[in-house]
Amino acid sequence: MLLVTGGGKGITAECALAVAADTGAALALLGRSDPAEDEELAANLRRMADAGVRVRYARADVTDPAQVGAAVEELTGTLGPVTAVLHGSGRNEPGGLAGLDMEAFRRTLAPKIDGLRAVLDAVAPERLKLLVTFGSIIGRAGLRGEAHYATANERLADLTREFAARHPGCRTVCMEWSVWSGVGMGERLSVVEGLERDGITAITPDQGIEIMRRLVADPDVPPVVVISGRTGTIDTVRHDRPELPLLRFVDRPLVHYHGVELVTEVELNAGSDPYLADHLLDGNLLFPAVIGMEAMAQAAAAVTGRQDPPVIEGAEFQRPIVVPPQGSTTVRVAATVVDDDAVRVAIRSSETGFAADHFTARLVYSGARPPAGPPEQVGDELPAVSLDPAAELYGSVLFQGARFQRLRGYHRAAARHVDADVAAEPAQGWFAGFLPGAMLLADPGMRDALMHGNQVCVPDATLLPSGIERVHPAGPDVTGDLRYCATERERDGDTYVYDIAVRDATGAVVERWDGLRLRAVRKGDGRGPWAVPLLGPYLEREVEDRIGVRVAAAVEPDDGSGGSDGGSGGGVEGRRAATALAAGRALGHPAEIRYRPDGRPELGDGRTISASHGAGVTLCVVADGIAACDVETVTGRSETDWDGLLGRHAALAGLLAAETGDDRDTAATRVWSAVECLRKAGLPADAPLALAPGRAGADAWTVLASGSLRVATLATTLRDRPGRTVLAVLAEGRT
Repeated sequence: MLLVTGGGKGITAECALAVAADTGAALALLGRSDPAEDEELAANLRRMADAGVRVRYARADVTDPAQVGAAVEELTGTLGPVTAVLHGSGRNEPGGLAGLDMEAFRRTLAPKIDGLRAVLDAVAPERLKLLVTFGSIIGRAGLRGEAHYATANERLADLTREFAARHPGCRTVCMEWSVWSGVGMGERLSVVEGLERDGITAITPDQGIEIMRRLVADPDVPPVVVISGRTGTIDTVRHDRPELPLLRFVDRPLVHYHGVELVTEVELNAGSDPYLADHLLDGNLLFPAVIGMEAMAQAAAAVTGRQDPPVIEGAEFQRPIVVPPQGSTTVRVAATVVDDDAVRVAIRSSETGFAADHFTARLVYSGARPPAGPPEQVGDELPAVSLDPAAELYGSVLFQGARFQRLRGYHRAAARHVDADVAAEPAQGWFAGFLPGAMLLADPGMRDALMHGNQVCVPDATLLPSGIERVHPAGPDVTGDLRYCATERERDGDTYVYDIAVRDATGAVVERWDGLRLRAVRKGDGRGPWAVPLLGPYLEREVEDRIGVRVAAAVEPDDGSGGSDGGSGGGVEGRRAATALAAGRALGHPAEIRYRPDGRPELGDGRTISASHGAGVTLCVVADGIAACDVETVTGRSETDWDGLLGRHAALAGLLAAETGDDRDTAATRVWSAVECLRKAGLPADAPLALAPGRAGADAWTVLASGSLRVATLATTLRDRPGRTVLAVLAEGRT
């Protein structure tokens, strides 16, 4: 049974109910009030009973040993022996020191001091497993008009320590509370709002109950514990406040309780933060997510004193932080210690009046190294992808400026898999020379490349981060050439989720990201001009979206002559070598290709492979079912020539030109490519072919149908190649 003093109201009643609910203990309440005349007390007793708690109330003045003894005897006869005590009795009648006399002191000390002694005399102390006394921070800090109350609480803490020393088998703790909101003496005395104006924040009932539960459950809690919100301007409260580290995002501390909470304010502009000029999108300077992670790590380090890189969990980038090119934006970084090794951090901005979270995360100091395992690197059997990030990605596909340009080359650039070389450089030049330049995490330029390097998977859009499940970051000592692998875990509309592993030259994982969410914005229409290696991922995704079938696709530069039956340099052997390379790109590993007598390629695992050479490229697709592909250069021909080439499908070319806005040559080339795909799929040249319902639009794509087969055709341009090119992929369509 838990014996509770202080009546059935206020913070004592709330905490007693929580203990009873957690432990199943019965509640024996002592108080002077009569439930028949005190509706608040009666309502609390009903609430406790309705919660399934065995509860009894006995009237007694806790300062009267005889009344306490009689009440305890009555309650134990009904509920059983007392094994725990929660002493919450107290009296607070504020008064100036000059007006206090011994009687005022005696009245104030009696409930806390005499009351505790009376209760302990009435129970068997050796049977107690738990003693909790409720004191006040005023006992340590003092407060105007509270000299007598401060004395009573200081003495209560002393008595609690003495009992703990005499009874080591009983868990004993004096909880010295700051003011609560909603319940308790602070509300009764109407001082909560005044204290808040002085920067003293009240403890909410939910917070107080949760803290009480933790303290009761923790065997390592000392006999006296202070629990408070912010203590504001109380000069008599001393906190351990080591000097803050010299870091960019620990600039102007607004709130600082070491080991508990830190709020700092930082002004961002292109002069003090030159990296902003390299993160310019649509005329706006965007505060990069990777710098946001560094800011969170710096705030967490400052509030905890830790310097090792934390694991970043549940990072959310809810709102962009925008800095005007000719102005500034102020951000506030708030870090709150929520567990022994965990810090919750949020970044807010002046652009939203500091009223909304822009970036949030939980930082955990686990000390664990990044886990090994997938995503894995591709083998060395295939040559590097012929894609130069400096010349073909940055400045066109990618908007990042010089400080973030850390991609060096790709080993694989597919729709759902990236394997690339990145460079990590020592931290320097990120902030103005008069500001601290130290970083706690590895090169933010390298880290940003882990996000924008995945752009090759969705090359027709700009990918921006919206969140990350977990990051095991490398520290600032990780520099030099690294290799990162990313695989797509899932896709939901325009949101793509990736897992990433970063390895050093020895193959050891130095950084890992789980569940990076990238959101596609500013989607293009596919008209190009395209860097050739990016066409494979683009085709793969668009074919799946437009036909409903997943195919593996790759497009490789090929300087041979064109035509669906044309070859690359070196004749048949050259074409077959180009096909093998493109197939390897599509599959992610070298492909063993056999050829039938008619020249059609086959794979040994039963999947379908098709390849086409033309327009200076090789196109290859691989699928589980029916599949074919073709690539053609759009060539100007007379209507008579097109009618002769297309035969019965000439009318379809005219329809496409009318409905899509294509010129006659482009529309006819689409039809010709579709006919070539039908032929490669084993259908006769005069097989039916029609415009698929609802598939013609204003973009570069048109879908044609032949029974259940669908042919997705793309009319586009290729970088450094004249004219237009049509690429077509056939598969058995699904809804």
